Amino acid sequence: MTAPKTPARKKVSITLSPDLEQRAKAAGGDNFSAYVEQALEEKMIHDGMLEYARLRAADAIDDVLEAVEADVEAAA
Repeated sequence: MTAPKTPARKKVSITLSPDLEQRAKAAGGDNFSAYVEQALEEKMIHDGMLEYARLRAADAIDDVLEAVEADVEAAA
């Protein structure tokens, strides 16, 4: 049985305010990088869900407009 592979990592540099850095390090405990990685993942999921909701809302409006147009054409 083979062990699961750990995804490759790449070192990056970010600029934070001293206060945010201090709070993140305190919250992240021994693994600041893992804490930041998880926060980025959660933010990206959140942003994706907002975009999905926006697109779904636009589709619903399109469906209503199409129904209204069909009713207008049928009444004409």
